[in-house]
Amino acid sequence: MNARRQLENDWYQGGIPANVEIGRDAYLDSSYAFAACRTERAAGVRLGACCGVYDRATLVVGPDGEVTVGDYSCLNGTYIICRQRITIGAHCLLSWGVVITDAGPSPDTSFEARSAALTATGHGQDRGWPCVGEPQPVTIEDNVWIGFDAVVLPGVRVGRGSIVGCRTIVDRDIRPYSVVVGNPARVVRQLDPDDTESARQRAFQEHLRG
Repeated sequence: MNARRQLENDWYQGGIPANVEIGRDAYLDSSYAFAACRTERAAGVRLGACCGVYDRATLVVGPDGEVTVGDYSCLNGTYIICRQRITIGAHCLLSWGVVITDAGPSPDTSFEARSAALTATGHGQDRGWPCVGEPQPVTIEDNVWIGFDAVVLPGVRVGRGSIVGCRTIVDRDIRPYSVVVGNPARVVRQLDPDDTESARQRAFQEHLRG
């Protein structure tokens, strides 16, 4: 479980944990993305076919964490913090500075609880991030675009085909095909579904005719 695989010509020599599953033709620019990946699950991280992990993207995954990234999705400098489960669908684009976390204090977490967590972290051997409150799974459905510096908080589901604006804070579920911006996120537009199977077939036929 502790063995790590090396990427060819990687500047970082920490390697990729053995329990990271990498789909065909997926691209990783450095194993540094997994420097803080400590999941002990049999398949703690799954990267789908043809997905990409670029530009110092970071997966901070605790011992019980499980992260899944779908086919053709791109993590470009994205920061994932997982204590339980984070699921990212297919054909998603997550920009630099995006944070997706299934763990963190809720608004009603007391000062004493936060302080105790920070103190415990400071005295821990691995200096892991503070554990305050129970983790809540996060799901990003297929074909979602999340702009730079946006934050998706614990327990959130972002619906298929949605767009999350830059520096938006998502603290509640987003319906499919929504455009959301602001802090907290608010819906500013509903999109027409254009990624259905019938729409893909029409686009494919138009491409062949062109």
